Amino acid sequence: MPVIELLTTHADAPWLPWAVQYFFLIGLAATAALLLPLALIEGSSLHPWRWRLAFIMGISAVSGPVALLADLHQPLRFWHFYTQLTPSSWMWIGALILPIFVTLALVVSLSMLVTLLAPKQAWLKWWCELPLWPTGKVLHGLAWLTALSAVGILIYTGMEVMVVRSRALWDTAWLPVNFLLTAFLALFGLLLLLDILFPRVSAQILPLRRNMLLTLGALTAAMLLWALTGVMLGSPSWTEATRIFLNFSFWRDLLLVSLAGGILLWVLCWARRRSIVNRLDVIPALLAILCAWGFRWVVLMNVQTVPKYGAGLYHLSADLLGSAGIIVAGTIGLWLAMAAVVWALLDNMGVRHG
Repeated sequence: MPVIELLTTHADAPWLPWAVQYFFLIGLAATAALLLPLALIEGSSLHPWRWRLAFIMGISAVSGPVALLADLHQPLRFWHFYTQLTPSSWMWIGALILPIFVTLALVVSLSMLVTLLAPKQAWLKWWCELPLWPTGKVLHGLAWLTALSAVGILIYTGMEVMVVRSRALWDTAWLPVNFLLTAFLALFGLLLLLDILFPRVSAQILPLRRNMLLTLGALTAAMLLWALTGVMLGSPSWTEATRIFLNFSFWRDLLLVSLAGGILLWVLCWARRRSIVNRLDVIPALLAILCAWGFRWVVLMNVQTVPKYGAGLYHLSADLLGSAGIIVAGTIGLWLAMAAVVWALLDNMGVRHG
C-alpha cells in the first residue's frame, strides 16, 4: 500500500479581497473621524481641511461596509451577529460598533454639507432646513462621539485579526498599531491628492506635509520596535517572519519591494517638506495610498498563503486574483461615484470645494 505524505493541502482563502477594501476604506473613515473634531476648532492647523475630512469620512463610512457585506459571501449573514450573542468575539463586538459609527459619521458629514448648500428647489430647501441637522456645539459634540466610535472601529479591526493565533504572522500587538498608522498615511495621501486636483487659494500645505512625515516616522518606529521586541522576546510573528523570509524567495522579494517603496516615500516627502504644492506631489500622494493599501493586501491575503500547519506555501488561485481587480475597481468606482454626486451638487450651487 503506497504511503502518501501531504506537505501542503489546497485550501480556499477565507478572507477575500473584499476584506482588503473594507479594512482600507473603514480605516480612512475612522482616521478622518478622529481628526475632524480637532479640525472643527478655529485656529487648528487642521481647520482648512475640515470639509474634506467630513467628505472622506462620510463617503468611506458608506462604501466600506458595502465591501464588508460582500465579504460575508451571503450578505444576510450579518443578521446572525444580532441574534447570537457572542461577547468573546471581536467580530460580534464590531457588528455592534459599526452601525453606530456609520450612523454618526453620516449625520455629522451630512450636517456639515447642508450648511454649504443654498438650494433653489423647494423640496431640497425644505430638506436642508429640517431641524434634524445639528449645528454649533451639538455638531461638535456629535463629532467627538463619532471620533470615540472610530476608536472602537480601529480597535476591533486590529484585534479581530491579531487574535487569530493559528496565523503566527498576525500574532503581534504591533499589528493594530500598524493598521492605525497606515490608515493615517492613506488619509494624508488622499488629502494631499485632493489639494493637487482641486487646489484652494488660501490652502496651507505645510501642516499636511508635516503630518505625513510624522506618520512615516511613527510607522518606521513601529516596524523597528516590532523587529526589536521580536528578537528580544522571540514573538511568534517575528519567528514566523524570519522563517518564511529565509525559505521563500517570494517573501524576500516582497520585503525588498516594501522597503523600496517606504524609502522612496520617505525621500519624496522629506525633499518636498517645504515646497508649495504642485503636480509632482501626485507621486508621494499616490504612493502613500498604495503603501497603505498594499500593507492590508499583504496582511490579509498573502499571509493566507502560509499554511497553518505543514510545509510550503499555498497559492492564491488565478480566479481569486482575477476577481480581485474587479473588486478593487468596483469599490473604488462606488467611492468615486458618491464623491462625484457630492462634488456636482456643490458645483451646481456655486460652492467652492473647500
